[in-house]
Amino acid sequence: MKMPALIILAGFLVSPAFGQEESAFHRGLEAFSNGEYATAMEVWLPLAEAGELSAMYNVALMYDDGLGVEADRELALHWYREPAEQGDISSQFAMASILDFGEGVPEDNAEAIRWYEAAAAMADAEAQFNLGLMYGRGEGTQRDLTKSLEWYRLSADQGYAPAQFNLGYIYDIGEGVAENNVRALDWYIKAANSGDLDAIYAIGLMHHSGDGMERDSVAALRWYDEAANRGHLRSQFNLAMMYDVGKGVPENNAEALRWYRAAADQGHMAAQINLAVMLQSGEGTPVDLSEALKWYMHAAEQGSAHAQYAAAFMLDGGIGTTEDNAAAAFLYELAADQGNHDAQNNLGAMYDAGEGVVQDKDRALYWYRLAAEQGNPVAQNNLGALYYSGDGNRQDKREAYKWFYIAEQLGSEAGKQNRETSARAMGLDVILEARREADSWLSRHLGVSLAEDD
Repeated sequence: MKMPALIILAGFLVSPAFGQEESAFHRGLEAFSNGEYATAMEVWLPLAEAGELSAMYNVALMYDDGLGVEADRELALHWYREPAEQGDISSQFAMASILDFGEGVPEDNAEAIRWYEAAAAMADAEAQFNLGLMYGRGEGTQRDLTKSLEWYRLSADQGYAPAQFNLGYIYDIGEGVAENNVRALDWYIKAANSGDLDAIYAIGLMHHSGDGMERDSVAALRWYDEAANRGHLRSQFNLAMMYDVGKGVPENNAEALRWYRAAADQGHMAAQINLAVMLQSGEGTPVDLSEALKWYMHAAEQGSAHAQYAAAFMLDGGIGTTEDNAAAAFLYELAADQGNHDAQNNLGAMYDAGEGVVQDKDRALYWYRLAAEQGNPVAQNNLGALYYSGDGNRQDKREAYKWFYIAEQLGSEAGKQNRETSARAMGLDVILEARREADSWLSRHLGVSLAEDD
């Protein structure tokens, strides 16, 4: 919502008075242009205190951006106010932005709207756009999609690309207006012609998905490619996906790898994972396990349970790196806490064996059970084994048989063998009870009944 702060003074409120003040003002300008901000402040501050509007604006700007002085938004507001009240658009917009974001001062969206409207009434396109945002979100005012649309349109009609994009998006999804893909595309194209990368991506997406038009993968590829080559993150990822799966274009692993890497470098989590998978399997590139682990770790740090599990598995087995069971256990637990059943099973195994963690059979039981209840047959077999061989309160051969049987029904050969072995040490009544419980579990989780007497 806020433009980057100016770094040079390009135009002023009014020309300074002729004579001594003019000479002083331009000495300040010369110092500012040479990067001598403290000197510029020394020159302009007395002029501002004497009521020179241009000097007030420049002093405010320097406090706003911390040029030659420590940034102080309260003082910036103080010096912007008089020029703003005298009708200077730049000062009005600057005041609105500070109050809008509450940067160094209490946020005051209602007051921000007042100053945005003052600047917008003077045809400031960015102020009009920001008013569209605030009315659309209900910030500082009651949410009003009609007013939001009006402000966006005024801004868009002046050629302001973000407003043109937002109008396209509003018509694209039908927010507060009837969905209209033709109008959406028209505004997207206007924004794209102004260089808006989100609009270029949106046009590609409409062609890709057939949103309001015939699907056209070639056109989608062309639009994505334009935005991707200019650094647009989602375009890079979508382009990579198209080349990866060969959807609408010939499959090209080298191009997929190239664009996944571009998006991954910008922090796109899914791109980091897909890049790691390709490096791990050697798709479009020689196998590079160390590099694969690096990208899994990047995605893991962003919270991906899939990446946390994949990185843990590699550390656990010393795949592409030195084996590190403690680091593996840490990552398994992160993924397990998010419900990843493979991580839950492997973490259970680490507690079971005391690898990377202090051995703790109760913790092993806990994690095996969570994975088993999600239908993981390896965990079900492991849970059964822990119940079968466990000591004290953990030993429960009926429960062991139940989980061996469930694992067997879900395709575990180890579960089948363990079920047969455990049956030899159990009475028929215990086996039948375990089978009934297994049947009940399978019925609840799979909607089928498999138990029957052998």
